[in-house]
Amino acid sequence: MAKYQVMYWKHIPAQIKAWDQSGEVKRMLPDRFQAAIDAYAMKDGSTDMDAYLEAWRWDEPKERPGAANEVATALVHELDAANPRSRLMQGPHPDPPPEGEGVTN
Repeated sequence: MAKYQVMYWKHIPAQIKAWDQSGEVKRMLPDRFQAAIDAYAMKDGSTDMDAYLEAWRWDEPKERPGAANEVATALVHELDAANPRSRLMQGPHPDPPPEGEGVTN
């Protein structure tokens, strides 16, 4: 069993952190997520340093079966599949996909 957290910039996931008894691993999401963060910051005016930095947050820790490395890799694939660019640019989502099917904020 591993614990994990997703780092978000506003509603856009950016990084996965997972840990278990053997240690911690981190995985960045594909480059298109950072591109979406930059584009959304321009769109909503969060371009000054303070506004940009204040938008980063970790979600609450969750648990998932598997080793930390496996959990982090699986979550990257799931978030990538569940978040096409069009979804990332829509803004916060009132009804996120169910746990294990993408964004869980």
